[in-house]
Amino acid sequence: MFGLYIFLSKLPKIFVFAVILYLLVRILRAFVRDCISEGDGPFLIRVYNFLDPYRQSIFCYKHKLFALLGLIIVTYILCKIYIPPQYLTYEKGMYPAQSIIYNHITYFISYIIHENLGHNLFCTFGESWFCYFSGDFMQISVPCIVYLLSLQLRGGLLFSPIILYWLSAAVYEAGIYASDAAVSKLALTMSDMVSDCAAGSCQGDWTYVLKPFNAVNYGATIGLILEIAACFIFALAIYSIVEYIRRMAQDGLEN
Repeated sequence: MFGLYIFLSKLPKIFVFAVILYLLVRILRAFVRDCISEGDGPFLIRVYNFLDPYRQSIFCYKHKLFALLGLIIVTYILCKIYIPPQYLTYEKGMYPAQSIIYNHITYFISYIIHENLGHNLFCTFGESWFCYFSGDFMQISVPCIVYLLSLQLRGGLLFSPIILYWLSAAVYEAGIYASDAAVSKLALTMSDMVSDCAAGSCQGDWTYVLKPFNAVNYGATIGLILEIAACFIFALAIYSIVEYIRRMAQDGLEN
């Protein structure tokens, strides 16, 4: 009876794995059909056509020189606002401007994905390197996958601002915890989503991710890179609104 209970408790995870496997098989079959078997032209072009058939990704935005310079300047300003060097020792917590990209809403969404589609799913097979890495991996992968799916829809550009903002928040949060790997000053919530771990009393995922490579002391550098990348994606989220308005105006003129 106890063995049956354990089996039943694993059914939701087995179902999720089955759904993921089914979707991967469908995507792989479509990829082979469109990019390998029947496609025309260079292979990389066929792959890009498969991923972005309506030319809605950030690579197809109308990048004028002033727009690119503005994007770089906005990213720099965002980095100066969002990445205070005193973050880990700031007694009052988050800076007001920082809460735009890292707040209770974005944290809750990332946390649900981080724990359930990450740790609680992949750690079923035991504690391993990927068990610790899976949380941030899934946290970042899910918005990336949703973004790719949105590109398959005509008019998917409408969803780009929200999805890119979501992705920037996920990457930024991963950067915060990577920066904490060597100092362990952040309070953590355990995978059961109930238990808390006081600051300094336990180590986060990034400590175990970087430890096999003797790179724990580089956590702050990795975190800074992730946070800068998050700010750049956030700037792209803003820019995607401009691109959407530009395309709607252009389509209106053409009609």
